[in-house]
Amino acid sequence: MAGVRILLAEDEVIVARPLILALREGGHEVRWVRAVRELRAELPAFAPQVLLLDVSLDTDGLEFLQAIRFTADCPPAGVVVLTEPGDTASRDRAHQLGAVAVLNKPVEEAPLLVLIDELVGFL
Repeated sequence: MAGVRILLAEDEVIVARPLILALREGGHEVRWVRAVRELRAELPAFAPQVLLLDVSLDTDGLEFLQAIRFTADCPPAGVVVLTEPGDTASRDRAHQLGAVAVLNKPVEEAPLLVLIDELVGFL
């Protein structure tokens, strides 16, 4: 499936750039924000189908997930949380808050593309 609207909320350029490139090469429309205040503005304006959310933005990304999970702004295909390897507390909390997946950084691009297609395929 191509043409998925994806919002990437990631403050680290070294993590974000390869993901943006891979997602765009996969035919997806990607917007990138680096802070929660940008995320709050871009989420309703862009209306992404999928949100890729880093747990460690300028504030707690999981608090943001908790705030939007039952609102109209929550992407229909879900929120994929990005975390550091070994951060089991964030992984567990993300699942409790309804994240559709939790991926370790650096994110492997091929499995991410498959996951995006699977998530949007359920819409």
